[in-house]
Amino acid sequence: MRIVQLSDLHLRPGLLYSGIDPWQALENALLRLAGLVPRPDLLLLSGDLADDGAPVSYARLATRLAALAMPYAVLPGNHDQPAALKAAFPNQAWAPIDPACQCLDFADFSLLLLDTSVAGEEWGELSTDTLSWLESACPTERRVLLALHHPPFAVGIPGMDVIACRNGERLARWLAKQPNVEALLCGHVHRHVVTTFAGRLAMTCPSTVHQIALGQGGLAWTNEMPGMLVHDLPPGQALRAHYLPVVAASVVPYTD
Repeated sequence: MRIVQLSDLHLRPGLLYSGIDPWQALENALLRLAGLVPRPDLLLLSGDLADDGAPVSYARLATRLAALAMPYAVLPGNHDQPAALKAAFPNQAWAPIDPACQCLDFADFSLLLLDTSVAGEEWGELSTDTLSWLESACPTERRVLLALHHPPFAVGIPGMDVIACRNGERLARWLAKQPNVEALLCGHVHRHVVTTFAGRLAMTCPSTVHQIALGQGGLAWTNEMPGMLVHDLPPGQALRAHYLPVVAASVVPYTD
């Protein structure tokens, strides 16, 4: 099983403040994805899909993703409007609760998408409804991955840590009872960070547009290379995550 994770697309008309065209950046990422062998089984979009939360942006994205002929799953971030997102993607496996959560079951694992967005806020949290749904929806006898936009852990960038998921301790307590949950796949931070959370592998995905600078004191963006994550789940083996820059690259086989 192979999952490609894209995050923080920030789609909108025109250029972003970083001077990047987010729609072209998405095309660059999809071109990189199309060249992967083996072909991905699922595309995971982990939040901040639309910079403006506008229905027209979601509609355009839905049209583009339909052309991929590949399964995909979408998750809201703090820039998104969950109701508009759900309306644009009615065929997603939305849970019957207000938060835009999903549970996707595959042959030997489940992927649970948790909505951490809070209306009008940059920071996130896991609502009581979301945690109750997680408790009831999460399988106990198979491997599980969690996807959420806001990381419930510190990434060492103060400006991002103050707008992370604020009640991660509640998730940590739940995870203590769920040894089958293998990893947390997050977005929001606009760069790749790997750590552990509650004893589980945890990481953030880079953005398809600009990145957040490391070591600048305050919060700052940088034109470092955009990227994606490729998650491979071999049967009976631990998750493997590869970072891929979104750039045309030469591939030259080794020869004897």
